Order: sequence, then C-alpha cells, then structure tokens
Amino acid sequence: MGDDSSEKTEEPTPHKLREARKKGQIAKGKDLTGAVGMLAVFFILQGVSLQMWSRIMELTQTLFSTIGQPFSLDLAYTSMATLMWSFLQLMTPLFAGIIVVILVLEILQTQALIYWGAILPDIKKLDPIAGTKKFFSLKQYVETLKSIAKILMISFLIYNVVKSYLPYFFISGQMPAMQVMILVGMLVMRMVIQIGIFYLIIAILDYMYQQYEYTKSLRMSKKEIQNEYKQLEGDPMIKQRQRDQQRQLAQSRQMGAVPGADVVVTNPTHIAIAIRYDSETMQSPMIVARGRQLLAQAIRQVADSHYIPIIQNPLLARKLYKQSVAGQFVPPEYYQAVAEILAFVYNLKRKRRQRLAPQE
Repeated sequence: MGDDSSEKTEEPTPHKLREARKKGQIAKGKDLTGAVGMLAVFFILQGVSLQMWSRIMELTQTLFSTIGQPFSLDLAYTSMATLMWSFLQLMTPLFAGIIVVILVLEILQTQALIYWGAILPDIKKLDPIAGTKKFFSLKQYVETLKSIAKILMISFLIYNVVKSYLPYFFISGQMPAMQVMILVGMLVMRMVIQIGIFYLIIAILDYMYQQYEYTKSLRMSKKEIQNEYKQLEGDPMIKQRQRDQQRQLAQSRQMGAVPGADVVVTNPTHIAIAIRYDSETMQSPMIVARGRQLLAQAIRQVADSHYIPIIQNPLLARKLYKQSVAGQFVPPEYYQAVAEILAFVYNLKRKRRQRLAPQE
C-alpha cells in the first residue's frame, strides 16, 4: 500500500474536475471580492463626488430652512421623506456599482456556478469533533497567520499616512472649516488607495494559492486514474471479451450465409471469400462471408460440405479481403474478375447437369 501507485501525484483529470465542480468545489479567492469591492467604492465615489456634494448641500439647505417654523406632523413627515429620498439618491449609484462589480467578479471566479448544497443545512457541520479538527488544521493556521499579517500591514500603512499628514493637523486650527474638510478627504483618499492596492495584491496572491491548493486537493493516484478510466471507458478485459463475442456472432452469421454462396475464392489457404449472385434480385455480386486463417478454413469446409465450388485466385482474394466486408457488394473495380469466375462456375454447373441428365 505504500508504493508509488498509491500516492496522489497525478494531476486531476477533466472528469475529476467536473465532478468536483458539481459538488460546489471550486478555487475561489475570498479576499479578491473584498479588495476589488473596496477599490470599486473608491472609484465610484470619485466619479459621483461632485454630484453627491451638491446634493448634500441642497439637503442641508432644505433642512435648515425648516428651523424656526412651527412644529407640525406634516412638516415632520415632509422633512423625513425628503431626507430618506435624498439618502436613496445619494447611495443608489454607490450600492448599484458595488453590487454589479461583486456580481461580475463572482461570476468570473465561479463561472456562474450555483450549488444549492451550500445553501441547504448539513448536519455534518454540527459535528464538534470535526469542527475541532478543522480549527487546529494547517489550513486554519495559515488563514490565521494571513489575517494577522494583513492587520499588521494595514496598521502600518495607516500609521504612515497619518504621520505624513500630522504637520497639517497641528495647524488645522488656523484653517477654514472647508480647508480642513478637504485635508481630511485627502487623508482618507490616500489611505484608501494604499490599503486597497495592498489588499488587491494580497488577494491576487491568495487566489493563486487557492488555485494551487484546489488542484493539490484533487490530485489522484495512478490507481484512481485507472479506476476512473475503467468506469468511463469500461474494463479493458471486459471490452476485449465483448469484442470477441461480437466477432464470434459476426462469424456465426457469416458461416450461416456460406451455404447460399455461389463460389468461394481462396488464397488458397489463408483467405476465403464467399460470393453470391442472383441476377433477378441483385444488381451486383455480394460478399456473404470472408475470413482469414481458421475462419477461412471453416468457410472452405462448409463450402465443401455443400458442394460449393472453391476457386483459387490469390490476388483477387487478398484485394477483396482488404477492401470489402461481409454483407457488402463487390467493389465495382472487381466486377470483371468476379464475373469471369461466376461465368466459369455457372459453366461447370451447366456441364454437370448435362452429364447427369441421361441418368434421370
């Protein structure tokens, strides 16, 4: 059991990959969606920032215009409806863009795979022993290290960005409010760009690692590949037995047709071709049986027992054997040669009848 054939060193076959996909097993980078989603939020905000800022200013003016007015339910409802509608107008482009980006990314990663088994409850997931083993597995250990490394790196990036802007914040008390807001926006923008790029690089590396782990988990032993081939293509021994049975059946059918032949052309011992021709029902002569070696010998024996003429013509026998099969008509290029043999056979039969006629 410890030989090389039992080790899973072979790449998974296309069939193994298809079966794994049917079970919902695919290589998917979890961080890739988050990284692209973060960058998508940033670029969408960049694209609609002016419109959003303009809308926020209009909303602020509308809300401030209600200050000092007598309170009423109608005013409260109107203000709340205006606030909610403005919020939807502000957030709809952002949410729609994020949803589209995430959907496209998921489709590209999964190739539009929908596996309902992942949605249905699985009692095996409630097994505490299996859960404990999974928690202390090497994969979980690697995931934990990745998370710690990401937190440390993101913290370092935030520290660097904030550190570079500290001199400006020390004098922010002397700046107009609008300039302070611009400064904060620039800080956040730079922070998001650096974290997003770092996160995207990590996500791409993680996706490549997931691809490697996925392929590794589906590796097969040589024995498994052999078993799969037998399952899909059939056991070679069984297929050989089936071919032998089919050959025997075809031979038995051929042997049953030999008694109806008009002549058997031989090589003289290795090949035998049984030919039949009926001018009233057939357009051309037909090969009713053909064979080599033992089958040729059997055809000759049946022909002898039924008084069917056996004509030796090695060249014609070889050509007919190579270019025709039992149940087919003689190829047109051999009509003349076969016609001469049939004419010779018919002439022999006529002479035989003439010799036997006085005795009747």
